[in-house]
Amino acid sequence: MNIEKEPGAATKARSAFLLANSQTYEWLIRKTGAIDRRNKMEVVLHHVRMAARFAAEFHPGRFADGAIENIALEIGAELDGIAAQDGGLGLPVAREGSRRRVLHVASSVLGIGGLTRMLYHWIRNDQTSCHSIVVVNQPGVIPVPRWLSEAVQNRGGHLVLFPPGSNLCQKAQWLRKMARQSADLVVLHHGAFDVVPTVAFSVNGCPPVVVLNHADHLFWLGSSVSDMVINLRTAGAEHTAKRRFVSSNVVLPVPLVDPVRKVSPRQSARFTLGIPEDQIMLLSIGRAEKYRPCGPYDFVATAGKILQGHPRAHLYVVGESFRGIAPYLRCGAHERLHFVGSMEDPSLYRAAADVYLESFPFGSQTALLEAALSGLPVVPAYAPLFPLLVANDDAILKLLPNPHCEQEFLERVNLLIQEPGQRLQLGEALRKCLLVDHVGQGWVERLIAMYRETAHLTHIPQPIPASPCCMTDADISLSLWHVVADGKTYSAGLPKDPARAVLRHTASVAKDVGDYATARWCAWRALRYDPHRWAPWRLLIVTVLGRAGRLFRQMLRRT
Repeated sequence: MNIEKEPGAATKARSAFLLANSQTYEWLIRKTGAIDRRNKMEVVLHHVRMAARFAAEFHPGRFADGAIENIALEIGAELDGIAAQDGGLGLPVAREGSRRRVLHVASSVLGIGGLTRMLYHWIRNDQTSCHSIVVVNQPGVIPVPRWLSEAVQNRGGHLVLFPPGSNLCQKAQWLRKMARQSADLVVLHHGAFDVVPTVAFSVNGCPPVVVLNHADHLFWLGSSVSDMVINLRTAGAEHTAKRRFVSSNVVLPVPLVDPVRKVSPRQSARFTLGIPEDQIMLLSIGRAEKYRPCGPYDFVATAGKILQGHPRAHLYVVGESFRGIAPYLRCGAHERLHFVGSMEDPSLYRAAADVYLESFPFGSQTALLEAALSGLPVVPAYAPLFPLLVANDDAILKLLPNPHCEQEFLERVNLLIQEPGQRLQLGEALRKCLLVDHVGQGWVERLIAMYRETAHLTHIPQPIPASPCCMTDADISLSLWHVVADGKTYSAGLPKDPARAVLRHTASVAKDVGDYATARWCAWRALRYDPHRWAPWRLLIVTVLGRAGRLFRQMLRRT
């Protein structure tokens, strides 16, 4: 979508969302900087995390920023002088022969999603190293997937979960000690706003630290302590070089496992799922928010156009339920559009499918790659809002360019529905390309090349520059997607009076971070636009009650 070609009012409105995000983020920076960090390190780090979380959830025109990250870096430099509790945590100090000791650091590991699978495939494929995992913030009610813990054990490593109630400084001290004693290389798979790795690796004397850039479309902490960034695609590496203040940048494809020997035959999979043999089965896999409409992009509406023209076709969406998508619908869902909810292993659906459709407006790199590796023909998302919001893999980029518009997307889907030969040809070509770099020895050779580079690294943490808000078309579009994905104040496309939506959004995000003065002012102005509806009145009441109202609501939820 080219923002410059839109009417001036629409362009200004879209820019206003990004500007509101940036101003709220800057308010958080000022509030964090005003705290006495000498006596309140833990409080300051919680505020750093809050600012980073906001920046990851509501794009502020930055992807890394020394104004907030350097605060955590400075606090980390002071930790060695503070006594640490042992807590009974640790990794074995002794080496296992001459094998490389790789310490993976994750914020959490879940059974659903591409990040944990990617970590699993890395450990499973690399037989030359001893792999251990430290999980910093695993929710107490969510167990570590058994297949991941077994993979670590099989590689001679250990799995350590930090106690949920531990404070941030304590976790950083533990992580620093473990890395110094038990690792030759640290790989960060951390969440965007996890401040613990930045604090832990803010000093010299640690092994080299590399960041796996699994969220290349988001703001994240870690540039200041990264000796190298591992990107999963060239587009991500180019973006990292421009916007993240890092000196060393490499590309390592997503590791995958060939599913051919594991999946059920197509006929068996269809029998299990209750899908007739003569049905044309379309499939899409992605997290729930990836299907929410944004501006002209509406997956459900586009799906309706496809199904309307092909009576034998059904589309199955794995990762979202009808109840989940219902509040965001702009039109009725077609009767042959099936939302089957989330599941840890969707391989049965891939085995039964004929064509795979990438989710949009937010795509899924890993889900698309796994579908293509299964031999499915793929139709990628069209005209991305932001280049890194959709799959963009080096191995299949020439075979699978993004359609330029919805009409071209529909034409590609129609061709694959009507031509079984085209389906077979594209599926085989995609699978052949992925087998070269993403699977087995081909991927291992890429990993070994990366290890050769990390062997020469020395850990040198350093402050990064403060970053101003960047107002490019891509940044504006990304900020709009985040507002829509949040779903609280703006979910139906640009309204007739966009100023109203901007005010509601500004009031909502200001309220969420505790800037009640701005929230009240914007809520009052929003109410004047629409005084006859309950929603603006409710927003104003919540902002007037302020912190006391938030505490009261939290108390009600607990009881």
